[in-house]
Amino acid sequence: MAAGSQGSPRLRSSYRYDDLDVLTVLLSGELDEGTALVVVRAVTFALDKRPHALVLDLADLSALTRAGLHVLRAAQDRAATEGVALRLVVPAAGVAGRTLAEAGMAAVFDVYPDLAAARVENDRTRFLRRMRRRLGGR
Repeated sequence: MAAGSQGSPRLRSSYRYDDLDVLTVLLSGELDEGTALVVVRAVTFALDKRPHALVLDLADLSALTRAGLHVLRAAQDRAATEGVALRLVVPAAGVAGRTLAEAGMAAVFDVYPDLAAARVENDRTRFLRRMRRRLGGR
């Protein structure tokens, strides 16, 4: 598992790349027009790693504006172009959950209540490895 971080004083991003070929970007702080570039850089970095899935964890956001929503939508489009599944961790009670619901965009994204739920989707890789072992290593 590799990890790192970057960002600005108002929005920090850190990442974790795990054995399930999932790259998770944890965002904490304010996602708005002044910090959108942090997300653009984080998503660009993540997609350059060619993960099976990219998870953006929004649980620690203290603010999410319309500009932030546009950046998330652009990240979704970019990930789709690269053939990478984009998932958002958005607790319903958090700022991101309320903002997505108010904007009517909760159904636009692949949303999960916590990081564990977002990662379970990637059990496909583990399943394929397990089946390969059962079939005699093929």
